Amino acid sequence: MNNSAGINHAAWLLFFRVNVAGIALLHFLAIQPDFTDLYSYSGYIYPDIMDLSTDQVSLTLVRFQELLNQWHVGISYEALLWVCRIAYPVSLVCLLLGLLTRVNAVIALFLQLLLIKSIHLYEYGVDGYTTFALFYCCIFPVGRVYSLDNRWRRPNRVPEAGAFLFLLRAHLCIAYFFSGFDKIIGPSWRNGEALWKALHSHNYYSVFPLDFLAATPFFVVSGWLTVVLEMGYFAGMNNKYTRKYWLAGIVALHLFIALFMGLFFFSALLIVLNLSAYLAPYVRQEKLQPHKQEEMQLYS
Repeated sequence: MNNSAGINHAAWLLFFRVNVAGIALLHFLAIQPDFTDLYSYSGYIYPDIMDLSTDQVSLTLVRFQELLNQWHVGISYEALLWVCRIAYPVSLVCLLLGLLTRVNAVIALFLQLLLIKSIHLYEYGVDGYTTFALFYCCIFPVGRVYSLDNRWRRPNRVPEAGAFLFLLRAHLCIAYFFSGFDKIIGPSWRNGEALWKALHSHNYYSVFPLDFLAATPFFVVSGWLTVVLEMGYFAGMNNKYTRKYWLAGIVALHLFIALFMGLFFFSALLIVLNLSAYLAPYVRQEKLQPHKQEEMQLYS
């Protein structure tokens, strides 16, 4: 297997594809009990009314149905909704398995945007990160390693994906820096107020209350640690001596968010993105026997 500059391209591309598709699939399955209430005309808000409050650029289910009707493809809103409800998880499963990988990545991205923009009032952080992760599945050569596609085509070497890894890292560095910068310019993260409010918001979930820490500097210290971790992300994660400690801190931060704020899918996706960028590329590659090289190439 090709190993350029010590980077295990097969490891991080496989890890990225499988986990991004898996988390997106689990997230979609998790909303199934509320799917009708969110999307249908018997739900909380009529789809055409919801559509009026969004921008005029994004494609929604209502606008897509109108567009199809203009193209003389007669389909009801409910029928279109069922098509998307089935096609989206199917495309994610195919992406996970590496079956027609790029095609299914594009389909999954299109349907994810279509579905989330149709209920934009309920959109939150994980939806945006899912969008860009699926977009990267469209442009990264994620189908070239350990995929069903490689079972049915000529064996090839693991692609050079250094530029794509750089893009993923740059995206994370910029996102974390400005997240930390946004926190430090106001007083609420520096005095612990923001963290206290977040943990006591009515729509968040905590495994157990942290009120007993109110008289301690826990919230102030945690607020500053968050700012330092995020603003120092570029320096900490791209230095081989501090990378593992910074990565452990970032993972711990997102585990805290999952356990005490209930943002399980958001935390899981951010952990996957960080591990894809800064851990999976350094997974040690096993030395293969010469007679195993050709066999391994079928899968990588």
